[in-house]
Amino acid sequence: MQALKFEKTGSLDNLSLVSVEKPILGPGEALVCVRAAGINGSDAAGVIGMLPFVTTPRIPGRDFSGEVVEALDASGASSQDWVGAEVWGTGSERGFTSDGTFSQYVTVPIAALSRKPATLDHSKAGSMTLPWLCAWITVERLANVKEGDNVIIIGARGGIGSAAAQLCKERGARVFGTYTSLAKVTPPSYISPIELTSKNAIREAIAKAGLHNKIDVLLDCAGYDQPFNDAIFTMTPNGTGRVVIMAVHAKDGLFPMHLRTFYTKALTLKGMSSSILGPLEVKEVLDDLAKKIDSGLLEGPKEVKEVDMRNMDNVKGALQEILTRASHVRSVIVP
Repeated sequence: MQALKFEKTGSLDNLSLVSVEKPILGPGEALVCVRAAGINGSDAAGVIGMLPFVTTPRIPGRDFSGEVVEALDASGASSQDWVGAEVWGTGSERGFTSDGTFSQYVTVPIAALSRKPATLDHSKAGSMTLPWLCAWITVERLANVKEGDNVIIIGARGGIGSAAAQLCKERGARVFGTYTSLAKVTPPSYISPIELTSKNAIREAIAKAGLHNKIDVLLDCAGYDQPFNDAIFTMTPNGTGRVVIMAVHAKDGLFPMHLRTFYTKALTLKGMSSSILGPLEVKEVLDDLAKKIDSGLLEGPKEVKEVDMRNMDNVKGALQEILTRASHVRSVIVP
């Protein structure tokens, strides 16, 4: 089969299209023909060496949507139960310490298979699994967003931020979202947009809304110190404020925090890692998301850019694009 692979980290130029053996199934595993594999920032970061835990040689890629073509039951005998099913998936150490989804085929434990939303094609389904998993972990597990909460999302236009906004709305929270510019953006009706036109843009918008010292939750999906420190200034000082951070823009991973504001408001800070959920927990999340997308409670992407796996210039361009956040339209690798 064909796959994208890198032998060493350090540059996107280390990634190449290669022919490798199709994965051999073990008992309890399914072979999925990948129709689309979402491109995430962690994929590019792994190739260029920003993630020290990535092992080589490695096929990158964490997200996928495709069709089950073969399966073995727990005894190792052929099973037809899932063959032909259209499935989606993400998470675990796939693409980091085991081979990922930028390939024609990938193996998945049968117990972890999740049917993709019937209302989404493979490209749209394959583009959203990791961002939505991260959003679910952030909103549900870490921030525990509740009805009536006031929430600020830094980076509300991105994959995780936009998904988190939908999940917060579903829970009955009031959502404020930051945007670098609103010139060419129409935010959804459930987000109160904050355009980052000044260093105090967030605190000014929150004060105007009459909510200074009344923000319960801050979700930082961007990782820049200026809006982060501006936002924590608005949070509740009663000891219940929750902050979740899942990105940092600086290559060295450092970013100054206004600690006096943080501790005097008795805030709690948590970091988000998509790997905190095991395969069966990821399946439960994806099954629930698929049901809500098909019912219309949640909305999938309106637009996705497809990138032919055989066109290495376009592949590297898409990986560079997500590193620099140059586009708000998500891309998928199409084997």
